[in-house]
Amino acid sequence: MNKFKLLHNIGLLSLKGISALISSIRANGISLMALSGYSARRYPDRKAIQDENQSLSYQQLYQQSRAVAGQLMMQHQIAPGQQVAIICRNHASLLKALFATSATGADICLINSEISPQQLASFIHQHQFHLIIHDRELFPVIQQAGYSGQCLPVSHDSEPSIESYSQMPVKPIAKITYGPGKIVVLTGGTSGEFKQAARKPSLFAFLNPLMALLDKLKLEQYRSLYIATPIYHGFGLATLCIATLLGSTIYLARRFEAQQAAELINQQQIEVVTLVPLMLSRMMHRYPTSLKSLRCIISGGAALPPTLVSETQTLLGKRLFNLYGTSEAGVCTIATPDDLAYAADTIGLPIDGLTICLRDAATGQLITRNNTVGLLQVQCRWAAQQTDDLVATGDLAFRDANGYYFLSGRGDDMIVSGGENIYPIELEKVLAEYPLVRECVIIGIEDKEFGQRLKAFVVIHPDGNIDVQALMQWLKPRVARYQMPVSIELIEEIPLTAVGKPDTRKLNNLSC
Repeated sequence: MNKFKLLHNIGLLSLKGISALISSIRANGISLMALSGYSARRYPDRKAIQDENQSLSYQQLYQQSRAVAGQLMMQHQIAPGQQVAIICRNHASLLKALFATSATGADICLINSEISPQQLASFIHQHQFHLIIHDRELFPVIQQAGYSGQCLPVSHDSEPSIESYSQMPVKPIAKITYGPGKIVVLTGGTSGEFKQAARKPSLFAFLNPLMALLDKLKLEQYRSLYIATPIYHGFGLATLCIATLLGSTIYLARRFEAQQAAELINQQQIEVVTLVPLMLSRMMHRYPTSLKSLRCIISGGAALPPTLVSETQTLLGKRLFNLYGTSEAGVCTIATPDDLAYAADTIGLPIDGLTICLRDAATGQLITRNNTVGLLQVQCRWAAQQTDDLVATGDLAFRDANGYYFLSGRGDDMIVSGGENIYPIELEKVLAEYPLVRECVIIGIEDKEFGQRLKAFVVIHPDGNIDVQALMQWLKPRVARYQMPVSIELIEEIPLTAVGKPDTRKLNNLSC
């Protein structure tokens, strides 16, 4: 991989690119606003963003974000070192708020739009937010959380908002000479409390993952991208930054609905999409012909079922990429279409600059044997917290003889049943091979005799008819006795979290 060639291919090392980058950093400091300013200088008339309500060029997005930044400083006294929360779904106003707040030097906390009042109250206590920018319909959650500070909606009929500020004259903004503010994204929340991962914008720190994505995914070849994952999630935020750097047209929707998403892809002939596996599964199973324009499908955020890999490659060809990373560590491994042809369930190979190892969950000993499951640990320059030690991801994985890595689930998903360590993902992979199974999720439940047992939740194909006992009989010769589920429950749809992952809390409630 020739880094200079890759940077030259995206225009960053051309005279125009270097000039635009220097000019933008001089005007905006090292911030997300500098990224927006770079693209406004390089691609002023190119469409930057389109959502359900508006379409903006890169020049318009930058100028409107600058206008918002000026008002944030004048009307709300936002300054370096202060804390600003943003609670929004995916839309153009979120981008204006994000870029504008970064220009003030304040720390930004991107909060899950599905957060409960109790969870938000905890963050308010920790951060002492000077301002909360929010979608209008989420204001009751903020009130119930007991927040009494400044609030600013992204839109409003008569009161100040991000949208009204964006239409005001651009006010001079002092260059950020005090260093960029941190950007905090939340991780977890599927089965427990949200955790936080904070970073400062840094081109050099993120150079290796950027180069890996350009080298493997060839993103500079495409002009349109749909971000289906929430931008408040690390996966969505990283995609936004790369798309802005490349001058791509970014398509956003406030919520992911399979039909609307497939229609958007088809109508706009979108080339690239970032999503989690269940989003892809629902579009592939219901609206496969609407996805023909896609040239690069980037899946991340959860394990990618091998059956979905096979279905996607059969219908669309070699266009599916599997990215593994965490909010704390960022991108760690990439599986290309060729890698997935080698092994459909691999998360691929580590990217340059990443140190990765496996440790025994019980003893902490380093695992050197191939095909042995252990706790996955990583170290890299682009991690949220810089340390000389390897950082635990919380995931279980193993490595094969060719150096490819494979997930075996979360460490906290593993159950002990009758003295056996059991990983739910192993049963999921087998169950997904049954012809009539469209989606499935396995969880651990309490059991008086064995301590814990597995329970399966299954969604069948619309025209299918499954006999649960027949499915149990089909499983018996394919899994170990201790991997057999104590029960299989047929449901209409797997409940999802806001980021598109299976909501195990809701599934656990169904089991009670």
